[in-house]
Amino acid sequence: MSDTFLPGSGFDTYESQDKVLVQMDGSRECAVAVRILQQQGFAVAGAVVRLTDADDTVQAAKDAAKDLGIECVTLNASELASQLAEEALPGDLRFPALLAAADRLGIQYIATGHHARVETDADGVSHLLPAADAASDESAALAALPQETLARLILPLGDFSPDELSDLAEELQF
Repeated sequence: MSDTFLPGSGFDTYESQDKVLVQMDGSRECAVAVRILQQQGFAVAGAVVRLTDADDTVQAAKDAAKDLGIECVTLNASELASQLAEEALPGDLRFPALLAAADRLGIQYIATGHHARVETDADGVSHLLPAADAASDESAALAALPQETLARLILPLGDFSPDELSDLAEELQF
């Protein structure tokens, strides 16, 4: 992958052995997020959260993970609902499910394809910031995430515009 679309600073701050669990959904953007994280030096694994028994996202995510050469675990939201409900955004068990799975797998970080950014200041406090492209910004949807989640969250797509992501997906043949 070329460095054309990658911002120059901040991508070399992780150790090569760091692991990240990526929320998979089978989309092109998710595949691009995986490749960006791999280029940053992460060991990447995938996870898909099954919201219902008829959730087609699970097979799409597993197929995408296979094409990307990464492992993908399936998390059942209904089984996690009672124990994770307090930590979830209203109506969304994905973040607590990802964190619980990451903890069980010994993985430090989680990542999603949301268009926003997380930056950590000199005091170690993580801050949610809008995406570089205001038109695709999804930071408002993540605003209620607690500090414990933000400290472990990586949002690899937040520095890119939709056009840049589309170009990168074509370059990567997704």
